[in-house]
Amino acid sequence: MNNSWFLVVNPEAGSGTGRKDWPYIKSLLDSNNIKYEFALTQRKYHAVELTVAAIGQGYRKLVAVGGDGTLNEVVNGIFLQETVPSVDVTVGVIAVGTGNDWTRMYCLPSTYEGKVKALKDEKVFLQDVGVVEYQESMVKQKRYFANAAGIGFDAEVARRTNRLKEMGRRGKVLYMLSLVKALFAYKATQVKAHVDGAEVGGSVFSLTLGIGRFNGGGMMQVPNAVADDGLYDLTLIRHIRRFDVIRNIHRLYNGTILDHPRISSFQGRSIMIASEPPVGLEVDGESLGISPFTFDMLPKSIRVVVGADFSELVSTTTEVLERTTVCECC
Repeated sequence: MNNSWFLVVNPEAGSGTGRKDWPYIKSLLDSNNIKYEFALTQRKYHAVELTVAAIGQGYRKLVAVGGDGTLNEVVNGIFLQETVPSVDVTVGVIAVGTGNDWTRMYCLPSTYEGKVKALKDEKVFLQDVGVVEYQESMVKQKRYFANAAGIGFDAEVARRTNRLKEMGRRGKVLYMLSLVKALFAYKATQVKAHVDGAEVGGSVFSLTLGIGRFNGGGMMQVPNAVADDGLYDLTLIRHIRRFDVIRNIHRLYNGTILDHPRISSFQGRSIMIASEPPVGLEVDGESLGISPFTFDMLPKSIRVVVGADFSELVSTTTEVLERTTVCECC
């Protein structure tokens, strides 16, 4: 077993921030006497391949240097490899992306100095990992994820954002631009969902399933999510007027989204979702296929490096919001 860290570096993350800042990050690792090897990703899903190869070579400590999408690929590599159980692998993140929602949950520092120190301290937490089956090109696919999944409107915003990135557009404004455009184009869809066997649904605008609390660059669509309780938190937004969305957008950021009368929340480990017509899916900001979807949960299945100020997650809204206020880390 190799006790060094293996860093998967995405130079394209954060509109090229990964490439620009990597020399400085590397210097911090060196000055802190952290033993490591690294590889730069060259294409989509390359981080998955690098992760599988690194574990096969004996590495048990991995770092995603990138955004939420880079972390998602590393997580998928961990669950696709067959060398060791997933809980034998520790994952750290040096966030250089535009959203960085996963790091918000764990109070990881905003500075590179603080992020490198978190690696050195190696305070770890055992979190849940989700897995979803979906349709893509009429073939059933499977994807693991560490933070959140969005269906319907959320997926449409992610699809538009990712398309702009593929066209070479850069910047944090892309998400908000895509959100506004999707708001005037997307329509509610008839959705039927089973949450641990109980049926919910109707005319649905958007669905969010959370392991973590944040998605969409700091939004709290699942403000009560707890990352190690073995359950998804599901927020269901029923058919809603566009003006009502705009008027209540502040609720996405202050944790009061569940106070709106058109919004409901549920919890469950096994969730099945069907719709007519089919709707899209995104996980950890990555656009995937279309419904039907089957979600399952892998409780406490991966070790992650957290910030020094992070303590065990709690399930009450008041405490969650208090901790969100205290952990102004990203």
